[in-house]
Amino acid sequence: MGHETISSRLKRLARPLVGLCAMALVFALLASGTLRQASASGNQTDTPQTVFTNSAAITINDASTASPYPSDITASGLATSIPAAPDAVQVTLNGFSHTFPDDVGIVLVGPTGAALLLQDGAGDDPDMVNVTYTLSDSGATSLPSTTAWPAGTYKPTSYFTGDSFPAPGPGTAYNTPGPVTGGTATFQSTFAGTNPNGVWHLYVVDFVNGDSGTISGGWTLTINAGPTIIPQHIIDFDGDGKTDPAVVRAIGNNDTWFIQQTTAGQRGQQWGVVTDYIVPEDYDGDNKTDIAVWRPGPPFGAYFYILQSSNSTLNTIQFGQNGDDPHVVGDYDGDGKADAAVYRAGVGAGAHSFWYYRSSINGLIIGTDWGQNGDKPAPGDYDGDGRNDYVVGRAAGAQSIFYFKNTTSGQSSRVFGVQTDTIVPGDYDGDLKTDLAAWRNGTWYILNSNGGTTSVFTLGTTGDLTAQGDYDGDGKTDVAVWRTGTPGVFYWRRSSDGVVAAFAWGTTDDYPAARYNSY
Repeated sequence: MGHETISSRLKRLARPLVGLCAMALVFALLASGTLRQASASGNQTDTPQTVFTNSAAITINDASTASPYPSDITASGLATSIPAAPDAVQVTLNGFSHTFPDDVGIVLVGPTGAALLLQDGAGDDPDMVNVTYTLSDSGATSLPSTTAWPAGTYKPTSYFTGDSFPAPGPGTAYNTPGPVTGGTATFQSTFAGTNPNGVWHLYVVDFVNGDSGTISGGWTLTINAGPTIIPQHIIDFDGDGKTDPAVVRAIGNNDTWFIQQTTAGQRGQQWGVVTDYIVPEDYDGDNKTDIAVWRPGPPFGAYFYILQSSNSTLNTIQFGQNGDDPHVVGDYDGDGKADAAVYRAGVGAGAHSFWYYRSSINGLIIGTDWGQNGDKPAPGDYDGDGRNDYVVGRAAGAQSIFYFKNTTSGQSSRVFGVQTDTIVPGDYDGDLKTDLAAWRNGTWYILNSNGGTTSVFTLGTTGDLTAQGDYDGDGKTDVAVWRTGTPGVFYWRRSSDGVVAAFAWGTTDDYPAARYNSY
């Protein structure tokens, strides 16, 4: 362990007693700094880094808990499991200063309660002034026992055992790294497999009288837990990022929606009449799908009836006319809210078709000439600019040619599938761009916008109704069908692990809400 000063020996001997006394001095303060999140590129690993920082200073009080205690960081938008990798979790202390760093103990507690002692008993009498350093399993060495250390990356290090971090800290319920008593705990052994989303706590304690310090720039948490998940909120009535099994049932002349919300539980709602078209979308921009129908009528007599999830009020929008297809609803103006929209097919062979939407920003009606009689609409955001594009599929012999009018990338065309396919657009590869996709009697063909390859899956059989959506909440559309029967059953293939899941919901003659986005 190298040379120890007399003062160091005395402080080490006194530490257990002072540590017990410190337990009576606990107080808790909430972090007051600004939390910021950013993506870090740097040296790309198998999974990208996400960096979170709480820049509020941490005052290391003499022989007491720090202020604040704990200092918190909230991580969100990550994959739900930390991988077993040496650099999956790292902590950086920004501007560490102390007049006797040997006194300081630091423990990290994750959102699930897993706890790792990061530093305890490192250094000695030499002062440390404004040093920024990182603790990581990939560090080349441990922190030194009797000397100060420069900026760099070090392994978690402990030269003491049994130091207790008073409530709300973990006490002694934490994993201990080396070199003390053969400790072997690491970030990987402590946090791998746990969910990184939630509040991370950094507890700092000075265990011995006579010295104090600060971490002037707060601390940084780096997590390599996979790409940020951007929820799709497809048929997501409770806003948890997962598609909810939902069916619409005709009861007398009225429609009743039966919804199994994945977080908020079962829900039933009478909405619409049997001749309405179901058009569930997020019209009010609260990341929850709104129950909605379109009721055809003559010009100036067709209406959208929307039950807004944000305030449970009716929003009525006069739009469209008999013969229009309202299933093309979506966000055409890029404001994060679905716009009332219709596709009006040309009335005769070769006649032009038109797309119309009413902007949720200013109420203006926008019309676009795209397609012709006999085409199938295939709406979606194919260029990833946050606005729906105009896309149609046209028979070309036995095949289909799709014509794109993208709001950013312009016009293009692509041969894909055959004219009898059901068009099932969705973001199947999770790159925030709609993928062209088709269903053919139980086989799914998906043209991935990320890389241009075609994925082929088998799910469903003739007579099933397509019901694609993000059922597992991983930010990717899952292939899915609903099979009529007593009971009816939803089947979906989880894109997260390839497992086919089933959920009994509905009965004969119901209609799956997710079917609205099939053509």
